[in-house]
Amino acid sequence: MRHAPLVLALLALGACSGSKVKTSAEALKDIHKKYEERVGKATKSELVEEFGQADWCEQKPAGPETCRFYKPMGTMWKGDKENRTRYEAFDEVVAEFDPQGVLRDYKARSQR
Repeated sequence: MRHAPLVLALLALGACSGSKVKTSAEALKDIHKKYEERVGKATKSELVEEFGQADWCEQKPAGPETCRFYKPMGTMWKGDKENRTRYEAFDEVVAEFDPQGVLRDYKARSQR
């Protein structure tokens, strides 16, 4: 029984190391899963909660507004030690809102 804390620590470590980093396609699928059903329901403030303030917004004369939301996920590296490529991981949504601020349409990108 005196090894129980060690065994528990090793089990916890194994569980953590088993977690998989999402691919770009998986992350994009998650964004679509979240926002496809929210078109016509989600508000601009909900996207601000998720992504932070929009990078830019463009108000159209008839009232609709288009905004770009960008969430950086950090720097990622691909390749071996001698041949590494650095790139930024992110989620991005360009959303169109009706004059009342309700999500009308969106386009999403993700890079992992």
